[in-house]
Amino acid sequence: MDFRKIESNKLDVSYRKGDFRDFIESVVTPFDFQAGDRDIQLLRRYDLSNPDFYFDDEGIRKILTNLISNAIKYTPNRGVITVYVKSLRERTTNNEKLYLAVKDSGTGIPEEDKEKVFRRFYQSRNHLIYPVHGQSGTGIGLYLTKQVVEALGGNIWIKNNRKAGTSFRIILPLHTSNPQSQVAQDAKSFHADEKGLNVQNLREWQKDRLTFLVVEDNRDMCRYVCSLLSPHYNTLEAGNGVEAYKILEHYNVDFIISDLMMPEMDGLELSRKVKENFTLSHIPFLMLTAKTSEKARTDSYRMGVDSYIVKPFDENMLLTRIRNILETRERYQQKFIDEMSIETLEISEESNDKKFMDKVLEVMKENYHNSYFEVSDFADTVGVSKSLMNKKLKALSGKSAGEFIRIYRLNLAYNIILQNKKTKNKNIADIAYAVGFNDPKYFTRCFSRQFNITPSKLLEK
Repeated sequence: MDFRKIESNKLDVSYRKGDFRDFIESVVTPFDFQAGDRDIQLLRRYDLSNPDFYFDDEGIRKILTNLISNAIKYTPNRGVITVYVKSLRERTTNNEKLYLAVKDSGTGIPEEDKEKVFRRFYQSRNHLIYPVHGQSGTGIGLYLTKQVVEALGGNIWIKNNRKAGTSFRIILPLHTSNPQSQVAQDAKSFHADEKGLNVQNLREWQKDRLTFLVVEDNRDMCRYVCSLLSPHYNTLEAGNGVEAYKILEHYNVDFIISDLMMPEMDGLELSRKVKENFTLSHIPFLMLTAKTSEKARTDSYRMGVDSYIVKPFDENMLLTRIRNILETRERYQQKFIDEMSIETLEISEESNDKKFMDKVLEVMKENYHNSYFEVSDFADTVGVSKSLMNKKLKALSGKSAGEFIRIYRLNLAYNIILQNKKTKNKNIADIAYAVGFNDPKYFTRCFSRQFNITPSKLLEK
């Protein structure tokens, strides 16, 4: 669910059956650290006759995340926030309802503002800048919350508490049977493949998309992160570092998003194993965790992670951070291809990737002039398989091994032409042969495509 879908009245609702108490705890728990930083008590009050029923996890997560985030934002230090979850029965119809509420001990909302706070971009005077914590907001959160509540067939209203603060209260239908025509798929979209690994249905994958591995022991959080990624990327999921490492051994993964605290193998150990494994060390690694300590952040960066995001997080911020990591790598790759200098790749001096690229450039320097030097020779001389050669070079330079050989030769030819401008002691055919091309016409076509100028025009320029 997002703002664009609200604007076009296309909110998707998808129900699944599960333990609602466990689900709610997975939503609330990440806020414990954020609240604890300001000595705010984050209390729970659950009263469900039967916690096992159908619900839209993405929609309810969106609702509670917005309400709890606001409550923390506008509650003073050493305040109290309480999350209520209760099943109720209507007297007239005997239908069960789900009651949700988030109560804070902040300043409250003026009576005249209560109906207005759900408007798009509206800011209450009390909430424009909170005097204790200095927070401000965009006004989108409560507007979005109300739209999602109504999409789920519910109502939301505000009540100021007697002593201090505000309660946001919600009533939703409680579904003991699936309200949709087809049974929710839940975990069925994941199956055990021939390798015995739980992976997303591969038939849904698109070949031109990057593949992300989400490592998270909380099933609901894992599903939530995958739901954010799936419109843009293929996704795999693992419940801990051990499962993740097995998947990495069998599938080509382009990006890893991992929780820090997990059973069997945590995110820190997984990142260490990934960075130490030559076949995996090039994969970007983003840590997504509830741990807010500087030590956890520092340890993660020291282990080689590319980014560290604290839960609860804004979904647009997560997707933007991912795009930034990928775009930054693309810029480094293009700069490397232009200059053939490892320094432009911004990789650690001691890393496996640095050693690999050093060897790649050394081998090319010794063999570029040999027109019979092909990808299989390239891989053999570097000391890796042909498939791994392509995989590593594509990840680090953005080019396959064959493209890399050709571009290396063309860059060298470009520099030779520039040096030959004054002396003109070599013609274009001589330069083509010198850098490993055995057909001057083919060399000219490749050169023109690479630099948007023919070799002859560059020589005359």
